[in-house]
Amino acid sequence: MSFPATILLTSVDISPGAEEEFNRWYNEQHLPQAIQITGPVTKVVIADDDGSIHVTGDPAMSGVSGTADLKWRGLGNGRPPLEVRQDISDGVLTLTKNCLRGTDCGGADIDIRVPPNVAVQASTSNAGIEAYHIAGGVDLSTENAGITANELGSGDAKFHTSNASIDVGFVGAPKEIRADTSNASVTIATDGRTPYFDNVDTSNGETKKDNAQNRYADNVINVSTSNGSVTIR
Repeated sequence: MSFPATILLTSVDISPGAEEEFNRWYNEQHLPQAIQITGPVTKVVIADDDGSIHVTGDPAMSGVSGTADLKWRGLGNGRPPLEVRQDISDGVLTLTKNCLRGTDCGGADIDIRVPPNVAVQASTSNAGIEAYHIAGGVDLSTENAGITANELGSGDAKFHTSNASIDVGFVGAPKEIRADTSNASVTIATDGRTPYFDNVDTSNGETKKDNAQNRYADNVINVSTSNGSVTIR
């Protein structure tokens, strides 16, 4: 018995402007990698590239828990060409994207929950960083993507990116808040009570400072951008 030749076609509706994102998702391979470290952890250091970073402080945590979404192009012979290394020493957890084959091995989107009082140092490129409910201080750096953070505590806070905005909020009062970007806006929401000396350097953008201010204050906000507005409240 013979059967007629058959062609199966499938289609999906993609919203306008989302074609590039859909094509990237469709053409990439994905594999989740568990991140599970028992405590105590006092600091988390993340060294990534071509992958987003999402960190949330959780009072129920004493260690670190989450996933890394490994993503790469090509089949990879069934094995991912990258991993996220997990090293802990003296309470400092270091998560590092590690290429197993070649140097252009893809990226890892890291999403973890941590104790709220840890310090977080995170760097990536071409992808955004988000941090929430972190009291122990943050040092967040990326390129060509935005940084968003909220409910941050009194640990010193540094943010650096380029060609993308920085939008951060605090419930504590760090001694120093530093935000640097280019060609984009910076928005900082303080705790609303603590006076700061606002040191703002921008060009081709509006500056709006509605926070409590005192040029002799011990607490300092340093902001630098170009071609973007600065709002401090």
